[in-house]
Amino acid sequence: PSERLAIIPAAMDFILQQEEGKSRLMQTVTELSQAFALVATHEKAIVIREEVAFFQCIRAQFAKLSEEGKRKSGEDLDHAVRQIISRAVASDQVVDIFAAAGMKQPDIAILSDEFLAEVRGMPQRNLALDILRKLINDEIKIREKKSLVLSRRFSEMLEKAIRAYQNRSLDAAQVIAELVELAKEMRDAH
Repeated sequence: PSERLAIIPAAMDFILQQEEGKSRLMQTVTELSQAFALVATHEKAIVIREEVAFFQCIRAQFAKLSEEGKRKSGEDLDHAVRQIISRAVASDQVVDIFAAAGMKQPDIAILSDEFLAEVRGMPQRNLALDILRKLINDEIKIREKKSLVLSRRFSEMLEKAIRAYQNRSLDAAQVIAELVELAKEMRDAH
């Protein structure tokens, strides 16, 4: 189970490196799932069910990180995470997710220095960038209720950094560094 769990970030990073990889994967896995549902009991389909489950897990992880896959409540999100983990990592033993991913257990403060250093050091740069973008965007939305001016300023800074990455003005490592600094600035402003 820990080996299966460790391959997920590498697969996500590989997909993010491809031209329109994320959107193509989302569409293809949706179509694959629909086709598989029609023939799931066939003996040839049973042989590939683990591969289909792997691609569905990758799709679910991307959906969780994207705005369109965003859940409304924390309870819904916890339920979705439990489903993903139970499908992807069926095990009769307890698996430390952080250890399996090669990370030590972080401080539970979302934008702590330790967590930001872990994300900055991830070998999967594109995945790290996507994670940071989502976390910062969520923090901006939370803070929007307290200070609209600050949240707009942080939102503009986030959009500027992401736009520079998408235009290939900056590489993933440079954008990660900018997002880490933005996260620290947000934490300090709080």
